[in-house]
Amino acid sequence: MLLLALAFGYYLWQRGDLRVIGIEPPAPTAAPTALPIGSGEIQPFFTTPYLVYPDQKEFRRPAPFELALIADIDGAQRNIDMVTFEYNLDSVAQALLRAAERGVQVRLALDLENLEKPEMAEWAGLMEDARIPIAWENSSAFLHSKFLIIDDRLVWMGSWNTTENDTYRNNNNLLRISVPEIVANYRAEFQQMFEFRDFNNDKEALTPHNWVEMGGWRIENYFTPEERPIVQMVEYIGQAQQSVKFMAFSYTSDGISNAMIARREAGIPVQGVFENRNINGTGSRFQAMADAGIDVLPDGNCYTMHHKVIIIDDRMVITGSYNFTGRAADVNDENVIILDNPAMSPRTSPSSSASTIRRVTPCAVGSKGWVEPAGLPAGSTHPTF
Repeated sequence: MLLLALAFGYYLWQRGDLRVIGIEPPAPTAAPTALPIGSGEIQPFFTTPYLVYPDQKEFRRPAPFELALIADIDGAQRNIDMVTFEYNLDSVAQALLRAAERGVQVRLALDLENLEKPEMAEWAGLMEDARIPIAWENSSAFLHSKFLIIDDRLVWMGSWNTTENDTYRNNNNLLRISVPEIVANYRAEFQQMFEFRDFNNDKEALTPHNWVEMGGWRIENYFTPEERPIVQMVEYIGQAQQSVKFMAFSYTSDGISNAMIARREAGIPVQGVFENRNINGTGSRFQAMADAGIDVLPDGNCYTMHHKVIIIDDRMVITGSYNFTGRAADVNDENVIILDNPAMSPRTSPSSSASTIRRVTPCAVGSKGWVEPAGLPAGSTHPTF
């Protein structure tokens, strides 16, 4: 069952973007044979606690999320369907090849534009050499979704691309979901991409379960551009009574930022972290939000802060592949999950506003990818549920 979406959201906010000097990263757990696949469970994973700066390939160690994902692929018995925008991570390539060799049906949907990058062309070539079929998105839009379905029982989704950078350098989050209705949603989305070769605005709104209620929780699930999750996002931001927090790789949406500015003007605290290299980009909402009195910071990762997360009243989490941009809303293939439990109470641990989070020199040798926030024990990692 779903447990503590609040913990997920609060953890994302506290640990998403900065690092501390001179502390070794936590040792990854031993590779599991496979995590159990329950029915109605969501497990969050994060790259951040295991990032080490500067990244050096010879010193990389697989993080728990990578081990768990590979174990799930190795445990597949019937089929694996994967969608990713970028792709060059060898551990996933080898796991997919092993699956195909033992007779598992493996199918991919990939963005063709990224074949211009040699390492991604090499990765895709391994798949094609193994006769793994690929549906290519070939337009000016992006196949920007990232998800993987295993045996029609389990889906992985989030901000994470199947790349070395997103695994070993960038701040990302993933959800491992075994809620049958949500898995069915991703299966329907993949079917349009792979079987009908429909991408972007050629797709239809065929999601069978846009919302699921179970055990006091409400889960909403949307795909773009055929559905319009920005409508729900703006509505929920406008209903915030205690706080709005966000982390954004790319943020140019007037609709979302105006909703946050309106909450700030209503006296609701709004805090956010922007990916540093995008704060002065065309259409960036960083300065407009700062001018409106919103507590915003550029992130401190010398590589990339890749989250796309909004946390409302410490009880609702919005996450997925969806950057807060017009292209995400209108053109790209994207997916969004909204987790909410109205019965959850706000966390009582000390607040840590964007302006008071410790800033340190990024990418110093031996730096770890996060700061220990107040109220959490040193060395603590993400919650497991």
